[in-house]
Amino acid sequence: MGVSSSLYASISGLSTMGNAMSVLGDNVSNVNTIAFKSSRATFQDVLSQSVATAAGAAQVGRGVTMTTIDGIFAQGSFESTSTATDLAIGGQGFFMLRASGSAEADMYTRAGEFRFDKEGYLVNPTGNFVQGWTLDTTSGERQGTIGDINLGKTTPPVATTGIQVIANVDSRKNNETTEQRLFDAWNGTNPALPVPASPIDAAAYEYTTAIKVYDSVGASHDLTVYFDRTTEDNQWEFLVTCEPSEDNRMLTTGRDTTGALDGTNDEASIYTPDTTYNYQNHKGAGALLYGVLDFSTSGAISNITAWNVPPDAEVDPAQSTNLLTLGNTDQYYSFAANFTGATTNQMIELNLGARYSGQATAVSQILVSGGAAYATAGTSTPITKETLWNTVYDSAGTLVDTGTPAVVTFAGYDNSGAAVNSTYTLAATDKIQDLLDVLDTTFNVTSTIDAMGRIKMTDATGGASGLAVTTFTFSAGVNPFGVSDATTNTFNITTAKQQVVSTARAVTTSGGSTPINDSTPLTSVFDSAGVALTATDVLTFDGFRGDGTPVVAATFTVGTNFGPPLTTPNSPPTMQDLLTWLEDTFQAEASVDGAGRLVLTDRVADEVAATGYHSQLEITSITNPDFPVGAPLDNASPFGAATFTTIAADASGEDGSLVGDTMSINFSTEALSTTQYANSSTTIFQDQNGFAAGFLQSVSVDTDGVITGNYSNGQVLERAQVALASFNNLAGLSKEGGNIFRETSESGAPITGPPATNGLGTISPNSLEQSNVDLGAEFVKLITTQRGFQANSKIITTTDEMLADLINIKR
Repeated sequence: MGVSSSLYASISGLSTMGNAMSVLGDNVSNVNTIAFKSSRATFQDVLSQSVATAAGAAQVGRGVTMTTIDGIFAQGSFESTSTATDLAIGGQGFFMLRASGSAEADMYTRAGEFRFDKEGYLVNPTGNFVQGWTLDTTSGERQGTIGDINLGKTTPPVATTGIQVIANVDSRKNNETTEQRLFDAWNGTNPALPVPASPIDAAAYEYTTAIKVYDSVGASHDLTVYFDRTTEDNQWEFLVTCEPSEDNRMLTTGRDTTGALDGTNDEASIYTPDTTYNYQNHKGAGALLYGVLDFSTSGAISNITAWNVPPDAEVDPAQSTNLLTLGNTDQYYSFAANFTGATTNQMIELNLGARYSGQATAVSQILVSGGAAYATAGTSTPITKETLWNTVYDSAGTLVDTGTPAVVTFAGYDNSGAAVNSTYTLAATDKIQDLLDVLDTTFNVTSTIDAMGRIKMTDATGGASGLAVTTFTFSAGVNPFGVSDATTNTFNITTAKQQVVSTARAVTTSGGSTPINDSTPLTSVFDSAGVALTATDVLTFDGFRGDGTPVVAATFTVGTNFGPPLTTPNSPPTMQDLLTWLEDTFQAEASVDGAGRLVLTDRVADEVAATGYHSQLEITSITNPDFPVGAPLDNASPFGAATFTTIAADASGEDGSLVGDTMSINFSTEALSTTQYANSSTTIFQDQNGFAAGFLQSVSVDTDGVITGNYSNGQVLERAQVALASFNNLAGLSKEGGNIFRETSESGAPITGPPATNGLGTISPNSLEQSNVDLGAEFVKLITTQRGFQANSKIITTTDEMLADLINIKR
């Protein structure tokens, strides 16, 4: 081996040490670079050359070369900042970035110095887009795939869909002596008077509270809830209202929940030309929901019952017309509101602090006699069930005749709609209870005498009922409980709207007892004699609409020609087709009751004092000329010819009667609930979930990388989540400058996911990761590298001297 070979070995040393010094220089120069990862140069010797020695073969090294320049991915320390979007990763992982001109997010960095650009995107200082997921603002779930993060500078308005009103109502308030329901006290037309007045008098309620809600365009509106005692113990009523002039609820179908088959808007047609609530015309404008709260003796809510308030404000709590029922999955009652005039009403859920159990309760039908009896000649002493018949007087002071003896005859239908009848013979020494016992047996009811001296019959079976009393007459003397004959019946459910009811009823089979309903095929409608309608029968109706307009010879052909509005009748035709036709013909609600009788109810309440309206709804005759003379339906129908009972509208108030139904009255209180305690009435808590439009004011980030926006409308919304990526071989990543790494075949494909999953680190907001360069260690390496460089250069100078001596030998 020649002397000159040492020159080449030293030259490799100089070159390697120079490169090592470059690595050290790069590290030291980036000592303050955010999230910089230092490098380390490692060396190895060069293949040795074999030489001959006295001891045999030996090897002489040829110098040094650089093995690798490794990236050191040890985590740097964190620096706290005042910027919420300065993010540091605690643990494994890189932020993902996409260049503006690239379709893929193929850049990775630990430098979390992020900002929002002018378009609202989260970017790094060089304008690369930070990657992550958009979050559903309601559920917080990630949506779609990883993409650019943009919170947006604004948030759209959110219409209120739920309100919570928690109050205490004062249990020390006395029960009302005379019931005036809040819906009766409300008059939404008052603000439209020449001298505007409040829609409700302050004396009509005990307590009121208001809450602000928002419509679909973000405008705010005040809802006011009124509370008032009722005549019952531990019972309060409430009325949810808005400003009548702001009430634009769409008028929908009336009592017939199936609606018109041609899609017409029944209720809107009643109030033509109004298609929405109009505070200039509608007393119920602004009254959104009426309800009754029942409290236990401990002051907690035990039941809640609620009704919609129609345009005329006549709720009719005894009827099922406006009654609200909850589904199995519903928790609270909802009511309609409309402030914008949209074609669809805004539904708002009302939470008073009691949640529906999901189990409906069957409520028994109650019938109350129209007249009362008294134990003295005056009206100051109502009878009881123990009163003897020889001391029973009617309201005029006339003693009931017990000497003939008189016979009480009664007939009607029980719960199932089966026809029943019986008699009771008066005896002077009998008690009122003896008559009640016969009524109980005949109708399968529980009969009592109420506090006013009236007969009260409660169905023994709950739910929808066919219970009806069609006849209740005394053969001699006076009937203290009111007149009841072929045309007048005083055992009825209270209603503010006039009704007409057929005295005959129809069944589904010949000679059967099962009453028809609205889905019964028309050719399966039988009269009591067992004769059915046929497809060729023509029913001709005469009578009057509620406004007095005559209905003359209006014909309905059972199987072929239905007439308007039935452009698409059922196939085969059913009773619903006839009902829909009757509704259009008489401008009234048509139905079949539980006994199989035909019922028409006026759509407008009697308000003689307020509007001068008194219903003239009547069916004067039904004829069927196709039936031959002598047949059971001779010139008639299954519902009779002209024997319709007229039930006049009762504006005097409720009588205690009630339609049998399935009601949502099984509630359990929540931790925060409306109460009835012996404290002043007050609002304890209220909340709603609507918002006006808002502007982004600030953001915050949590350890899971979830970016939350705080908006000027008070909303705090989780909008996005940062995505992280990691690699199996970090040393295989390629440095691209600008704190950017790129994937290579050596690094492997990225493993992506949210922070704190799949081995990825967590996010430290308001922080920046510092360079992991250790100056102390770098300076030590600097010294050793410098000394190595000096030593190699010394070898070269020494070898040069040796070569000079070798050349001088010749001299």
